Amino acid sequence: MASMEKYHAGLSSPLNFKTMPDIIRPPQIQLVLPESIFNTQKTDYGRGESLFFGQPAGLFDTVNKKFPKIWEHYKNQKANDWDEVEFDFRPMAMEFATRPKSMSDRMINTLAWQWEADSVASRTLLPVMAPFISAPELQAAYGRITDNEVLHASTYSEIVRNSFEDPNKVLNDVLANQHAMHRMKTVSHALARVYELSHQYALGQIGYSQLLYNAVYLMVVAVLCLERIQFVASFAITFAIGEVGAFMSICKAVQKICQDEYEVHVALGRDILDNEHQTLAGRIALKETEIVVRKMIREFRDSEFAWIDYMDLDNDQLTGLNSRLCKEWVMLAVGDVFDACKLIPDADMKDHIPTKNPLGYMSHWMDISDTQGSPQEQRGGQYKTNVLTRNDESKLYDVDF
Repeated sequence: MASMEKYHAGLSSPLNFKTMPDIIRPPQIQLVLPESIFNTQKTDYGRGESLFFGQPAGLFDTVNKKFPKIWEHYKNQKANDWDEVEFDFRPMAMEFATRPKSMSDRMINTLAWQWEADSVASRTLLPVMAPFISAPELQAAYGRITDNEVLHASTYSEIVRNSFEDPNKVLNDVLANQHAMHRMKTVSHALARVYELSHQYALGQIGYSQLLYNAVYLMVVAVLCLERIQFVASFAITFAIGEVGAFMSICKAVQKICQDEYEVHVALGRDILDNEHQTLAGRIALKETEIVVRKMIREFRDSEFAWIDYMDLDNDQLTGLNSRLCKEWVMLAVGDVFDACKLIPDADMKDHIPTKNPLGYMSHWMDISDTQGSPQEQRGGQYKTNVLTRNDESKLYDVDF
C-alpha cells in the first residue's frame, strides 16, 4: 500500500486499509491528487502569457479564456467535422483501371504520401505536446486536430480499401516508396526529438529551460511547414486531376481535408507563433533558433522540389499544372512560413516568392463553397456542425392561423 500512503499527510505510521473499517478511519485524512493529474494548488488561471510551461493543469478553464483565438480554432475544427465514409469511393476502382497511367500513378503517389504524413500527425501532435501545454484552449485545439488527423488518415485508407482489388499490395507499395519517405525526413526528425524530450519532461528527468522551450518552438514551426508547404503543395496535384472531372469522389474528400488543413491547422500554427513571439521566451527562441528555422524551411522547399521532379509534371502535363507552376506554388507557401516566423526570406529565395497565386484553379478548390455540385450529382462538402445558436428560449410568438 506504499503507493497509497504517500498521498496521505500527517500519519505517523502506515495504515492497513484492508482491515480498517470505514467508520473508524480518521476523518481528517484527505486524498492529495498527484500534481501531474490535477493541480489543486494552481494559481495562474487566466494569467499565463505563453501557451506552454505554465503551472501544471487543474480545472479546465473556460471562465477566463486567455487565448480566444486559439479557442476559436478548436470551435472551427468542431464545426468542420465530417466522416471518412461520407463519400462513395467504389467507382474509383474503375477509374484507376481505365484512366491514363500517368494520371492514376500521380493520384496514388500523392494520396500515398498524404496517408503516410497524416498517419504520423494522427499519433504525435497532442501526445508529444501534452506535457508542455498549460493553456486549456491549446489542449482543446490540439486534441481536436489530432482527432481530425485520424479522420484524414482513415479517409486515405478508405480510398485505398475501396479503389483497388488488392489494397494490401498498395499499402506495401506505399511503405516501399523511398521518395515519399524522404519527403517526411525533416518533420519526422523534429517530431522524434521533441517526442523524446516530452517524455523526459513528463517524468521529471529534465526541467524547464530555454533550450527545451526552443525545441517546442521548433516543433510548432516544423508542423506549420508540414501543413502549409507540404500538404498544400500535394493538394495542387490532386485538384489538377479533379479539374478534368477525374476521380471526383477522391477529390471531394481531399477538398474537405484541405479545408481542415488550411482553414484550421495552418491558421492555428500561425496564431501559436504570433502569441509566443509576444512572450520573452518566444522572442529569445526567435533569435536563438533563426539559423535552424531557415535551414528547416530550406529543407522543406528542397524536399518539395525533389518530389515535383519525381512526379514528372512536364511529361503528359495535367491541366493548368507543370513543374514550374507547382514550384512557384510551393514558394508562395514558403513565403507564408517565413512571414509566420517573422523572418525575411533568404536572399536566394526572396526573388522567387510569387506575389500572387500562380495556380488560379486552386482558389476555387480551397474555397469549398465555390465547387459545390447539386445534391443529386455528388455528396456536398459545404456544411458545418453546431453553427446555429438558439436565443429564443422562453419567448412566445403570436401566430395567426
